[in-house]
Amino acid sequence: MTPDNRCLFGPIKTFLKDGRTVTIRALERSDGEALTAFYAGVPRSDFRFYCPHPLDREHALANAATADSPTEIVLVIETTDHRIGGYAWLRWTTGSDRSTFGICIHPDFQNAGTGRIIMTRLLEIGRTLAPPVIQLTVQQANTRGVKLYTSMGFKVIREQVRPKGFQPGLDAELEYAMERPARHDTNH
Repeated sequence: MTPDNRCLFGPIKTFLKDGRTVTIRALERSDGEALTAFYAGVPRSDFRFYCPHPLDREHALANAATADSPTEIVLVIETTDHRIGGYAWLRWTTGSDRSTFGICIHPDFQNAGTGRIIMTRLLEIGRTLAPPVIQLTVQQANTRGVKLYTSMGFKVIREQVRPKGFQPGLDAELEYAMERPARHDTNH
């Protein structure tokens, strides 16, 4: 998200279901080490549900380095002690009519409404900045994710198989391709 857009969509403080106060804000270029620590806290068993890239320091630093990109909206949930508890993004290529969505919530912040809170803010910003359609893939075994995405307006457009080796150590797995309009005024 460009610095100008970051000013338009500044940080917001909110409460999780369990009463914790968090801030939803755009990822900053300086967040590389905090994102590294966040990735390190995601259990290996959850990697299969978040597979656009490995959850390692190299990718955390690379993601933070692109925080000012005009073709990305990347938000984090920041705790009162400045740790990252969740991460969600929309990414697209210039001229595309579709963006791709991803989300990863640290286990300490799951079941507290964190996913819904960060997605709501991301979709709010996406109405203005993103292409007209948002797409995602979700493993069918990720029933909590499927339920959340459906409740947020995503519709299954097809079933498919994520191929074995998509990421090292991941087996082939059934998944849904889902999408929803970024804006209510589209015909998609």
